[in-house]
Formats: sequence, C-alpha cells, structure tokens
Amino acid sequence: MSEEIIAPDGSPMRAAVIGCRDIEKSLAFYRDRIGLSVLDDELLDGPAFRSFWNLNGGASARAILLGQGDEGVGQVLLLDFHLPQGSAGPVEIRDRSIVRAYGCFNLNFYTADIHRDFEGLKKDGYVLWSDPVQHFFGDDVGDPIEGIFEGPDRVPINLVELATRDPATRVGQMRAYVERRGYTDAGFTPIVTSSHGVDSSERAMAFYEQVLNMKPLIDEVLGTPESNRLLNLPEDAKTRVVFMQGNHMFGKVVLSQPLNYECESLIERAKPPNIGYLAQAFAVSDLDEAAGNCSAMKAEILSKPQAVPWPGSGSVSAMLVRNPGSGALQVLMEDK
Repeated sequence: MSEEIIAPDGSPMRAAVIGCRDIEKSLAFYRDRIGLSVLDDELLDGPAFRSFWNLNGGASARAILLGQGDEGVGQVLLLDFHLPQGSAGPVEIRDRSIVRAYGCFNLNFYTADIHRDFEGLKKDGYVLWSDPVQHFFGDDVGDPIEGIFEGPDRVPINLVELATRDPATRVGQMRAYVERRGYTDAGFTPIVTSSHGVDSSERAMAFYEQVLNMKPLIDEVLGTPESNRLLNLPEDAKTRVVFMQGNHMFGKVVLSQPLNYECESLIERAKPPNIGYLAQAFAVSDLDEAAGNCSAMKAEILSKPQAVPWPGSGSVSAMLVRNPGSGALQVLMEDK
C-alpha cells in the first residue's frame, strides 16, 4: 500500500458497473452517503448499446456515472434497465446468503471514521456482516480497521479505516496519500479495490497482466480466525488473495481464490439486465492490441471492438470479454 506505482502503464479499474433495482435508492447511497459526485446522468438506447450488452431489441437504460474529480478511476456506473413489454424481468445476481463467490463481488472504500459509519449504518437498517475489526499486521504494515455490510443491489461494501499514522508503515503511507488527495465531503474515497472471485488465480492474473498491464502488489494466503469471522467464512478457510495494481493507488482489483472450501458462482446471472455487480470496466491505450491479447489467451469475447455509448465519454470504442480466470465480465474501452 505504499505510494510506489508498480505498474506505470497499467490500467486501474475505471468503473464498477452495477444493475439497479431502485436507481434512486442506489444513487442516494453512492452520492449522499459515500459522497461521490454525479458525473453524468443519461439515457442509453439504440442498436449500439443493445448490441454491446447483448440485449433484446427495445431495451434501454438510465445510466448514472459517479466519481470524484476527473481522474477516471474508482467510479461507479449505475444502470437502470428498461425492457420491452413482455420481456422476462431481471433477477438478483447475488443471494444474501452468499458471502464468497466467483465473479465480481464487492466494493472497497477507505473511510475517515469507520465506527461513526457503522453506527449510522446500523441506525439506518443496513445489514452488517460484523462490527468493525482491527487487524494487527506488524510494525512494517500497520493496522487497518475494516467492516463489511450489505449495500444496495446486494453488493457487499467493505469499509476500511487506515488507523496507523506512522509514515514508516504501509498503512500510514496510504493514509497520508489519501489525506493529501482528500476524502469526499462524506468522508470516503472512490473505489480503492474491488474483489473478483476466481477459480484460477494464474489465469486471472495473466489477463490483468497481459491485457491491462497491471502488476501484483500483494500475493498471500489469508486464513486467520479473525479474518474468516469478518468474511463469514468457515473458521479454517484458506483464501489466496492477489492485489493487482495499475498506474493509480485506487482502482485496484483483488483476486480471491478459495483454496479449501466450496464457493458459489455468480457468472450465469451476472449479465444485463440483472440486478447487482455486472462488470468491471477499464480504459486501455490500444483496444486492438488488447483484443489481440484476449484472443491469444483464448478469453471469450462477447462483443468485438465497436462504438458504444458510455456516460461521460460520448461514443467510445469498446469490447466486452470474459476473464479467463472466472468468466466475469470485463469492459475494455479505448482511452482517447
């Protein structure tokens, strides 16, 4: 978590794409509680939109893009799909009982005061996975405090307070970076990391390294009783976690691979127009090169490079592909 950018040419996650049951409720959460700004609010319609997302004729969506500043990292894209009369309705991607799954899973925000946040969340009726837990990672790393709760559209939200101030520690260095950069008015950051459950860390890492030029920052096995209780996992669970980082401290992706326990898959349901965490989006400098790298590793391409409307950017050249380590949807767009 130091300030060193380990992948200067890497593409951090630009946006988490979320299908909404009640977009006004979701908007209120990310805008008012997290404090992200509305960067765009528009209707997505037409053949290019439907072709890209493999939707039936007549489908459209209200799209709200939220973020902080103009960096284009760690944003949230909310989609409220409108389907033709007679179409099958959307289903929820994640059942509340699922606490670890293959596919795009949770969002992680840094907070200035996690205990204040959890008191407010509890008062407002949010489902908390646990009270905040402080981790003691030693003198070199420092001590974060984290907690998880059920966000809108059944997306788990992980809040982390960087408790250690010592600049000699990795947590202290990251805290100093966040404080210099500035929290939102509500005391949060954009998306710092997003969890991606994988059945093959190696295949998933290859995609993030070869297509997106990201690099592994942390690669370790988690399995302490404290971390398993926090995550509602079996007491003896072992999970390999790999943090992939691009050219920014935010927008990292955490690859989580269960090593000794069963895991559900959200892949079949994680597609438009369903409700929940649909996809991760990334900007790349050369989409044709990215497409070639996807083909070389036999990643399934659902939408070849094409013009598609994207909130805040107008029409962009983009493609839709499944990550070969899990099958999760990844949007790649050319950054012009």
